[in-house]
Amino acid sequence: MNYSTPIIMKNYIFCFITYMMTAVMASCSSGDDTILEDTNNSQQESVSRNIPVTKAAEQDFETAQQAVINMRVGWNLGNSLDSWGLWIGNNKAPGNYETAWGQPVTDEHLLKAFKAKGFNAIRVPVTWFQHLNNDTIIDAKWMNRVQQVVDYVINNNMYCILNVHHDTGADDTGCWLWADNTKFDSLNKKFVKIWQQIAERFRDYDQHLLFEGYNEMLEKANQWNYPANLSNLQAINNYAQSFVNTVRATGGNNAKRNLIVTTYSGSYGGSWGNSNRVVTDFVPPTDPIGTGHIAIEVHTYSPYDWVKTYNYKWTADCLKEVKWIFGNLDTYFISKGYPVIIGEYGTNGSLVIDGNSTTAQRKEAGRQAADITRLCKEYDCAAFYWMGLIDGKDRSEATFKWSMPETRDSILNAYYGFVPGGIPTGIKQVTM
Repeated sequence: MNYSTPIIMKNYIFCFITYMMTAVMASCSSGDDTILEDTNNSQQESVSRNIPVTKAAEQDFETAQQAVINMRVGWNLGNSLDSWGLWIGNNKAPGNYETAWGQPVTDEHLLKAFKAKGFNAIRVPVTWFQHLNNDTIIDAKWMNRVQQVVDYVINNNMYCILNVHHDTGADDTGCWLWADNTKFDSLNKKFVKIWQQIAERFRDYDQHLLFEGYNEMLEKANQWNYPANLSNLQAINNYAQSFVNTVRATGGNNAKRNLIVTTYSGSYGGSWGNSNRVVTDFVPPTDPIGTGHIAIEVHTYSPYDWVKTYNYKWTADCLKEVKWIFGNLDTYFISKGYPVIIGEYGTNGSLVIDGNSTTAQRKEAGRQAADITRLCKEYDCAAFYWMGLIDGKDRSEATFKWSMPETRDSILNAYYGFVPGGIPTGIKQVTM
């Protein structure tokens, strides 16, 4: 699990007769077999462009802003390829790690289920450090497995975000990628080597694949929200620039691929202490190909521990805080031409809402997700729910079911609206 903060999405108004809308929404949100399809072929083409998913021909990529809008709604394939632990042992078989945190081996049916419901983007977190030979060479079996999962996503005509995940983090028994100015030169050599290998493996993939340089990078003191040593904010800027330079240098479609960089700890800033320095001091990297192909990522579980604080209720105060977050992101990033991705959101803290929670509680999580979705639409952002929509054995094909169907439906209703038959409407799509 991850623990930071920020969010994003946008508002499209679906107007229909009130009586009809009530009836339709009830029917659409209650069933698990509603399938969302784009019936307008020209609309679908504007998103997918029918480009082969691998070995893609040279093409002009859409901008990062176009990609973020076309992602619509997203989900994290969490606690899977990002799992790690020294206790797992020396057996580097991919399945040994992929299942270590309670998830089954990922099959393509899982991604098909998300696509059928209307999700159009999957973030695939990957932890690499326990799969390195001689400290820098990615194990071939692990790279092959990562590619297989990426293909599951892209072959279902969805956007895929691939990253370096728990190599950053708050545990110095394994994590190694720190926001530390004094160690940047030495750590960056390993960072560059890893990204060279990832970028070269996926060089020919089309615009549906985006790279995210790093997850929630912290200083070694494990300070969240903002570093104790504010000079370490410069290390974030340095890694972001190094990531962009490294990927661009590998050529092919990587010369124009949309890339994602993340603030310190994935934070969106704040009004306490020096927390807003993570956005005021963040310098988006200079892109050798010019402007328009860089997105900025933040995470949010805000208000932190709201489930306990507000006794399982998503309140007006909760929404007020989330609106402030989007306003802050607009001030420092969106209004300056950088689209924002909420890489993670959901519930977090001493109490969480998940598949084991009551229906009423999952609906409250849905209210949070719906508000974030609407705000993302308003600000032309995209958001990725962290894990819980389908979790554990529910992901297995033999025992498949949605762990949080009420929350899932809240996301889809907030983004699409529904008409009789479950056909989405009001989809904003951007073409070149």
